[in-house]
Amino acid sequence: MPEGATPKVMAVVRKELIQLTRDPRSLVMIALIPLVVMLLFGIGYGGSTGKVGIVIVDMDGGQMGTALVSAISETPTVSVKANAHSIEEARTMVSKGVAPAALIIPEGFTSSLLSGSPVRVLVIIDESSPTLASTVKDSMLAVTYNFQQEFARQVHGPSVELIYNSVYGPTVTNLEAFTPFVIALVLQLVPTTLISIAICREKEKGTFEQLIMSPVGRLDIIFGKLAAYFIATIADMLITLFVAINVFGVVIRGSIFDLLLISTVYLLGSLGLGMLISVLSRNQLQANQAAIFIFIPFLLFCGGLAPVELLSPQAAAIANVNPMYHFIMAFRSIMIKGYGIPQLLQPVTALLVYMGAMMSIAPAILKLRVE
Repeated sequence: MPEGATPKVMAVVRKELIQLTRDPRSLVMIALIPLVVMLLFGIGYGGSTGKVGIVIVDMDGGQMGTALVSAISETPTVSVKANAHSIEEARTMVSKGVAPAALIIPEGFTSSLLSGSPVRVLVIIDESSPTLASTVKDSMLAVTYNFQQEFARQVHGPSVELIYNSVYGPTVTNLEAFTPFVIALVLQLVPTTLISIAICREKEKGTFEQLIMSPVGRLDIIFGKLAAYFIATIADMLITLFVAINVFGVVIRGSIFDLLLISTVYLLGSLGLGMLISVLSRNQLQANQAAIFIFIPFLLFCGGLAPVELLSPQAAAIANVNPMYHFIMAFRSIMIKGYGIPQLLQPVTALLVYMGAMMSIAPAILKLRVE
């Protein structure tokens, strides 16, 4: 560093810090982001964890069948969510997403074990989420091992063998399971950040007010900006999907039209959120910080980093009001399970509410501000 440069650098540092102290909103964001991130991590990924609910079909009804069900109930990572009366009913429940797995205790389970004969227990697993499926398999192995250890003298040694049968698999790859998460990132982060910063940049330069004073109507300006960033983001999404399908061999089992439809709904919500951020921010720095601040809980509780079923109950409650979680759930169901929109009323309704709220609140507040 040239001689005399240090005092000049320090002068710039001092100037920037003073300027930062004159911007209370930025200071609050800088202080809150690490605090909120750590707090959210603690809520979602620390302490207690959730349980994976499974369906039980007890075709035995004997002592050992009841003992196995009790062993499952006592397992920290698994709980009995529902009971079915047949293998077909259990498979249907797993296919419809009632539970990610079903365990079928066969007829003669008790008599076979007590006589020392090996018994095969069928486990039906939804493979659309490899992480969740792997957790279920590990949990079932732990349950049967502990069960056999506890009743070793009665059943004359290890006698239970697990047989797995897949629903929506086992051809679902990790990349296919991860694709909805990638699309969600594109549709959330890109439009929210771009439109919020773009409007704030024009506000800083004074060009937004000039545009408002032009013959172009206010609504024309608002929806013109929304349309421009909508086109740019949809293009990004289509490129991402094209690469996933043609380069990495990702398979789309449902309707492309349905995927585009729910992506459009979610994207409009993201654009509305970005506009709302721009309205509440005074400059580009505040807009960027606010976009990141909001994106963090979206990311942590969307089910992309870890299945929501494996997080704490508090995290599951947050996920249920997270639009990114509902989008990923709907996108994955269409892409991997081949569902149609009528089968996804709950997540689609949540996305429509999100879009409606953002697309009505943000333009209304923006119009009030410019007037």
